[in-house]
Amino acid sequence: MRPRSRPWRPRQAHAVAFALSLAGFLAATNGFAGRFTVTALPVALEPGNTGVTRVGRLAFLSGFELSSDHGRFGGLSGLSVSPDGTRLRAVSDRGYWVAAALAHDHEGRLTALDSWRDAPLLTPAGQRTGLYEHDAEGLARDSSGSFLVSFEGKHRIWRYPAGLSASPKPVATPRDLRRAPVNGGLEGITVLSDGSLLGITEKQANRDGSLKGWFMKARNAREFAYVPADGYSPTGVAAAPGGDVLLLERSFDLLRMRVRIVRLPGERLREARRKPGTRVRGEVMADLQRPLSVDNFEGLALRRDRAGRVLLYVVSDNNFLPLQRTLLLQFRVIDDS
Repeated sequence: MRPRSRPWRPRQAHAVAFALSLAGFLAATNGFAGRFTVTALPVALEPGNTGVTRVGRLAFLSGFELSSDHGRFGGLSGLSVSPDGTRLRAVSDRGYWVAAALAHDHEGRLTALDSWRDAPLLTPAGQRTGLYEHDAEGLARDSSGSFLVSFEGKHRIWRYPAGLSASPKPVATPRDLRRAPVNGGLEGITVLSDGSLLGITEKQANRDGSLKGWFMKARNAREFAYVPADGYSPTGVAAAPGGDVLLLERSFDLLRMRVRIVRLPGERLREARRKPGTRVRGEVMADLQRPLSVDNFEGLALRRDRAGRVLLYVVSDNNFLPLQRTLLLQFRVIDDS
């Protein structure tokens, strides 16, 4: 989503956000390119200091700044990496799929991205998503290889077959989600080991300031309350081995962007499923802020490599603004046990 800059007045921010969204939608519906070129410029965890290779419980493996002349590239808000590490899939908040082929070395380090493609996100009727329904934010891959996409604006989840040109089927969501702020719905979703969905809203607050989240399976939903750090909002989630869930929290400020990666313990989540309304807090794994390479990270993906190590990928949403970048960083989760 496009966060509101703090100094603006609310009406000004809404007007600018609508104008940018309208311009992006009009550009996105002008033709369909399919394949395009992306320049991947390597970046260090700390620019100018290659000796910094760890932040918190994450070991830095590789990083790239991604750029393209293709007008629709950017705005990446949800991320998925295939279990074998050969394919990347992302969703844009302007209503597009973005896909690429990945290459890793024998250490599991991401070394190259190529074969970039895009395609419009379709509706169940096979049409392109409209102006008020194209804001894709969360992305999760299930065990069958299909993809679930959560949308803001018109809050919903759609399940897409694996192909880029497939039409989705709607997924049942809690009725209360309809009351979420326009830009504050399900920013992140993930599929748990039993096939159920976990989703956390960005701004749909309870009276105590916690945020609404749900475990969703078929037409059943159990609500829990997520407690973010002060000044932070959740932007992405990914199920981790062993039942834990990792979560991105972001504090948006163009001059002082801050991102945290936190762990939601599996035992606490299991308790939340048994007792609806349970408050869940995250345990900080890593805190990314300048001088580290950081931007508006919104997409989070996890996978295991052949050696059983957990690899973590984060991608940033540049909001199609010149002051922001599309960064893709890769880490290995450090097991200190």
